[in-house]
Amino acid sequence: MLISMTGFAQGAAHYKNIQLHVEIRSLNHRYFECLTHLPEGLGAVEEMVKTQVKNKINRGRVSVVLSIEKRHPKVQVDYDLAENYLKTLRHLGQRLKLNDTLSLNEIIHLEGIIRVEKITPGPEFMQAVKLVTNKALEQLTLIRQKEGKALSADILGRLSAIQKEVEKIIHCEKKIEGEKKRLLSEEEYSVFSKNTDISEELTRISYHCRNFLATIKKPAACGKELDFISQEIQREANTISAKAQSAKISSSVVKIKSGIDRIREQVQNVE
Repeated sequence: MLISMTGFAQGAAHYKNIQLHVEIRSLNHRYFECLTHLPEGLGAVEEMVKTQVKNKINRGRVSVVLSIEKRHPKVQVDYDLAENYLKTLRHLGQRLKLNDTLSLNEIIHLEGIIRVEKITPGPEFMQAVKLVTNKALEQLTLIRQKEGKALSADILGRLSAIQKEVEKIIHCEKKIEGEKKRLLSEEEYSVFSKNTDISEELTRISYHCRNFLATIKKPAACGKELDFISQEIQREANTISAKAQSAKISSSVVKIKSGIDRIREQVQNVE
């Protein structure tokens, strides 16, 4: 089953007086990469979240944003520090012969005067983050599977069209071969066949199409493998195109190459 690499999901939950909100976005990428955007001081939470994502997603660039809003957080004022600031600044003003005075608004913006209670990532808090992240990951998985199903239908339709064109080429090649045997001498036919025979390419392209079908049904991630098989189909089509001695064969090859180009574009979005 194909799984798309692109998707977006979110989850929200309450923990005591804290509102948790997680957003997860996944994009195409050659390998797996997880980027986290968390409030400061939550290093342990970051590692846990990355592990959760890695357990669910095999490939793609994943961005996780965790926002935390604490209701009625405790605010502390460092009065001693404020007094030291004020004394120092007054002394500086006297030294420089300045009469400016500090307002309350200016004082509270000095570093360290006002401290808002920070969240301590204890076991219960970690579990709450884990649950809300799992919720978002489950939603993301469903979205990626749904898009993967649509991609699969499109790819299989194009592959079926390619196989039909291959059958047309096989039929046309047999017809041309029969005519050449009838019209050419044995020596002439041998030279003609050496330069234009595409039977091996047709055998290989048919095999690659069957292999593609078998691979797309695998439960594991198969995007890279499908891309490789698509390249092999494209390579055989190019060789057939170079050897083609019929307008009908050339026409079918053009359709095959167009179809496989589109398939390759699609599998770039598959995990």
